[in-house]
Amino acid sequence: MTQENIINGKMKKLILFIVGIIVVSGTLAQAPQGITNQGVVRDSNNQILVNAPVGKKVSILQGSVEGSAVYVETHSLETNANGLITYIIGEGDEVEGTFADIDWSDGPYFLKTEADPEGGTDYSISGITQFLSVPYAIYAEESAGVNELFDLLDEVMDELDLLKDLAGVGAVEDIDGNTYRTIEIGDQTWMKENLRVTAYNDGTDISADMSNQDWGNTDETSLGAYAIYPHDDVDGLDSDAEVVAAYGKLYNWYAVDDDRGLCPDGWRVPSDEDWDQLVDYVTDQGYPNEQDNLNGAGNALKSCRQVDLPLGGDCDTSEHPRWDEYPFPSHDEPHYGLDAFGFSAFPGGIRDASGNFEDVGSNGYWWSDTALDPSGNLAWGRGMDVRFGNVIRPESNPTGYQMRNGFSVRCLRDNVRTEDE
Repeated sequence: MTQENIINGKMKKLILFIVGIIVVSGTLAQAPQGITNQGVVRDSNNQILVNAPVGKKVSILQGSVEGSAVYVETHSLETNANGLITYIIGEGDEVEGTFADIDWSDGPYFLKTEADPEGGTDYSISGITQFLSVPYAIYAEESAGVNELFDLLDEVMDELDLLKDLAGVGAVEDIDGNTYRTIEIGDQTWMKENLRVTAYNDGTDISADMSNQDWGNTDETSLGAYAIYPHDDVDGLDSDAEVVAAYGKLYNWYAVDDDRGLCPDGWRVPSDEDWDQLVDYVTDQGYPNEQDNLNGAGNALKSCRQVDLPLGGDCDTSEHPRWDEYPFPSHDEPHYGLDAFGFSAFPGGIRDASGNFEDVGSNGYWWSDTALDPSGNLAWGRGMDVRFGNVIRPESNPTGYQMRNGFSVRCLRDNVRTEDE
């Protein structure tokens, strides 16, 4: 296989979405009133729309994913030969509000996009993502001057990582239109966020809203299902949508194992060996997978966001998503995330085999697609605990995890390789 074919194969599998790229032009005296946005459009069968008309509705929500819209506009667009659309938020047909009147300092703000793949206004595909930073050239008109502008510029460049190869740090979109940031770690490309999808890749809805009894009986039916950690049990979050935005959904193993596919096209649920490869790579970089090691592999993969984190700065936060305070504050050496590789693991908790919700903020659990004992309804997964520095693979008491547990899912990109790579 030629190098050109390898690259072409990777590009076909990789779904890149450059979300919210902010383009600044003009001078400080006349900041631009618009945000350039791009995205790839797929139809209900998850096929890329090529050279096709697309209706687009854009809403800017204030405060949360369920916040009120301060601005709404529509666009009539056409995809290019790669299914890509490009448009400027702020230059569409205004439906509600005025773009220039948005007070970007009064955030957070969320971008909701809806699409009609038939080119009209029957919007059937939607997604919501948070603005990572204020559109700085717009906000600069109301700021104190040049120093604030450059501080905001540095912040945006750090968050969006625009100086890197976008193919390596891009984003992928699931069938629901949710977008996920991605990160390359060694020879692997992982999602940086927990999965939030509600349907398999063929469009079939995944079962949800199960009672504890029905959830506990999925061992008998092998029925794939997901659950949302109840927001009433998460201090500081006001809706299930906010829980999902922070920690993703919890899936039983039968959803992971479904042939219709849980991860986006070109991506998959990692195997037990894939998890081993990740942990081995992190260990080889100087982070041994040891429970009591402050520089352990688990701490290296955890997000640094934590309540009363000794490191301080932006990592010291009580805002979700984050890890709970280490449960022994008087301990001389509390464990905390280093996020040394950009994996940014967050503790989404568990819906256990009996249907009970536990451990959000203190524990994260992630599935592999590898069954340990199908007859005993056991499969391999990985865990991270706020108290420990390692990545946990339970090999005794108990061994493996019950398949009807609800765990988080991180998808892994299928890499294209030649035989001599």
